[in-house]
Amino acid sequence: MLGLEDIIGLEVVSSDARVVGTVEGVGIDVKDWRIKALRVGLRRGLEEQLGVRRHMFSVEKIMMSTEFVDMVSDTVIMHTPVSSVSETVRQDDSSLIPVGGLLGMRVICRNARSLGTVDNILFDPQGDWPIRFLQVKLDREAVSALDLQQSLLNAPLVPVRTVDIRAMGDMIMLDINLEDLRRQIASAPAEGATDNHP
Repeated sequence: MLGLEDIIGLEVVSSDARVVGTVEGVGIDVKDWRIKALRVGLRRGLEEQLGVRRHMFSVEKIMMSTEFVDMVSDTVIMHTPVSSVSETVRQDDSSLIPVGGLLGMRVICRNARSLGTVDNILFDPQGDWPIRFLQVKLDREAVSALDLQQSLLNAPLVPVRTVDIRAMGDMIMLDINLEDLRRQIASAPAEGATDNHP
């Protein structure tokens, strides 16, 4: 599983080894919790080929469908050559939310107890790019209720399964309570789930 910090800033490379641009963000479908597109800042010179207007002082950005991604590691490698990049472009629509709209959002439990705020997403960059967990930075009361240790500088991070999300609006409402979350943490913690930021 990867987090946002593992993909933001990576170069996007075509199947014929040409640099297309750099990943600047992701577009998320919160109905089925999947990353549907990468927000890519285009490399200069590709604008005309894609039929987008070149700006004098800024980098043009496109939404590139994740279905055209072959591999993610130190770079993002596409299935298509640079001549076919226009086929990968996903039209900007309101069905996807930018990841920035999710980060910092409050998370509450089923019994109306506050848990904390979304700090990261954990996803699998293969297949249909499912987001398995939201990494939540716990507030002080939740740390105490879950009997976790808190360092002086950083609040603990815990994984919240996206299948446990009941609703999302101005905040994220879970379909579990703190006791359910405590059992999940004890039985099968996600990779790096309770790690703090460096």
